[in-house]
Amino acid sequence: MAQSSSKRIAVLFHVADFNDGGIESSLMQWLRIYDRARFAVTLSVMFSSPAFEQRFRAQIPADVGIEILTDKPWLNVFQARRYAHQLSKLGRIGRDIFNTLAVRPYVKTRVAELAQRHEIIVDFDMSLRRLAGQFGMAWLGVNHFSFDARLGGRPRKMKRLLTQYERYDGIAALNRHMADEASALFNGNLRNVFVLPNAIDIDRIRENAAYVEKPPCLGPYIVSVARLDEIQKDHRTLLRAYAQLAQTFAGGALQEDLVIVGDGGFRSELEALAVELGIGDRVHFTGYRNNPHAVVARASALVLSSRYEGMPMVLLEALALGKPVISTDCPTGPREILDDGRFGLLVPVGDVDAMAAALSRLLSDHALRDGFTREALARAREYGLEASNERFAACVTRILQKRG
Repeated sequence: MAQSSSKRIAVLFHVADFNDGGIESSLMQWLRIYDRARFAVTLSVMFSSPAFEQRFRAQIPADVGIEILTDKPWLNVFQARRYAHQLSKLGRIGRDIFNTLAVRPYVKTRVAELAQRHEIIVDFDMSLRRLAGQFGMAWLGVNHFSFDARLGGRPRKMKRLLTQYERYDGIAALNRHMADEASALFNGNLRNVFVLPNAIDIDRIRENAAYVEKPPCLGPYIVSVARLDEIQKDHRTLLRAYAQLAQTFAGGALQEDLVIVGDGGFRSELEALAVELGIGDRVHFTGYRNNPHAVVARASALVLSSRYEGMPMVLLEALALGKPVISTDCPTGPREILDDGRFGLLVPVGDVDAMAAALSRLLSDHALRDGFTREALARAREYGLEASNERFAACVTRILQKRG
């Protein structure tokens, strides 16, 4: 394997594609904030999605090289239909066969070529796990979700994934809870398990928040920023809790509306539920926002209602903006970020009454809210540029040293 022409370590970040989720947001943060004196970075993308071409490509720093692995039009026939929501059940079967026979062999060749110019690949969504350990380069896989939530009670899948995961030189978990889950579920068979939290660029977040935009509603509001995916994000509980909150503040005493930033396949269902609960005129669905920070900055509080997470960026970003937060105590991330409730309120997953009570408490108790605001920025700095780069450098250095 060829060494970098400078003394910087040549790193290849990889992701399957770009949509509108938290993985993409956290990857973009790493591409912006990594230490240029230590690392030279290339971004590898399996498929070029409309979201990547229309939004994300222009946001990638100019010094980050971009490699689209499926760089031939014929390799994207099925994927293009998927992005256009035109892939039938039969089409999905055809896509899987085509990927096995054509896409994977081509991608393997492309990754082998890139390996000649890089010392380590950071497989940011572990979509290259079938290739992990090959081509004479170091491999770091990044897991973004609770191992237990995804794999608990599924021994056959765990066994299959273990054969792939153990090929990585290291697995990065986003928090200590996830790292402990990985060690326990895979019986210590993973080579190295690192804690590598999502990184945030606090100055950039605060600059974005300063943009003047048309407000999502006329008065004060509580905000939720999440993809409209009820399998994970559970906006139904949030809507029911807000409806209960509105009833608690009788006679129109509740000043805050509810603003939901994000889009997804459940939007129409959630809009209908808001109307059914009698809060349709007080819940504002903004759709996807390139700059949600401007909306969060003007909110009274931020709420996360997820059933499970990895290391939710939205909580870190809200803290960077000094916002009081309420989050479900879901696996994993919120409890660690909020330090067992020191920096925000935690409520049980799916508990409408508890979430409504937490909202009522936060909106009514000014001293509590002001205390969270005072402490928020200091907590956010623990995930800022300097701390994040030191963790990343230590992780990469250890892997490369172990390879000799």
